[in-house]
Amino acid sequence: MSEHWYDRQGKPCYEQPTQKGGLRATNLRDARKLGLVPSVTTVLSVIDKPALGTWKVKQGILAALTLPRQPDESEDAWLARILTDSGEQAKAAAEEGTRIHDQCERALKGLSVIEDYRPHVEGVKACLAELFPDVTDWVPEQSFAHPLGYGGKVDLHSPSTGIVVDYKGKDGDFTGGKKLAYDQHWQLAAYQVGLGLPRAPCANIFVSRTHPGCVAHHVWSAEDVEQGWRVFSAALGLWTHLKGFNPTFSPPMQAAA
Repeated sequence: MSEHWYDRQGKPCYEQPTQKGGLRATNLRDARKLGLVPSVTTVLSVIDKPALGTWKVKQGILAALTLPRQPDESEDAWLARILTDSGEQAKAAAEEGTRIHDQCERALKGLSVIEDYRPHVEGVKACLAELFPDVTDWVPEQSFAHPLGYGGKVDLHSPSTGIVVDYKGKDGDFTGGKKLAYDQHWQLAAYQVGLGLPRAPCANIFVSRTHPGCVAHHVWSAEDVEQGWRVFSAALGLWTHLKGFNPTFSPPMQAAA
């Protein structure tokens, strides 16, 4: 999983320039030098996620079934092809999820939307209206850095209520009864605290990548979110010990009234 980093003003610092004039992903060494903080998802990567691991194994199995070993091909070369192919599936899913996120952001900012993604956007907007009909101050895609030493970019939040919403791209039409929500309240709680919001219920909206317009949701209670914050706090402490890097910082001074 790629790591994401933010400066202490909350500005994303995902890439660094190379000597050849290109860009590369920001790493821990850069963070130490520049005083960056890790993203919420980077911190949570220290916790094993069995569902994600199972999905990756399945992708590898499917790739192996469709990529038979070639004559005179070494086992290492064959396995490398399988890993590359299975990684392409994950990459394609992530890229489609990013496009859906981008179009939802545009819609909530009152901007035009690519026609192919209009069903996805309308599904999300209808879900929001159903879950939180009285909320009128949605803010999309706000990034932050918190003095505890972490940062992030939040899909959607309501400053007046404290509600945080995160979109998750999924395959399928959600009719199989499969559980969609597992541990996302850890992430939502970290976002809520990171933005300085009051404790409130939060939600995940699952947007189908394969069935445009199909969405599902899960609302986490304020108690769920509080428990999620305890888990994230523990993960943040573990992350700092494992990495040998404590990126906490003092909050900026408030101007006198």
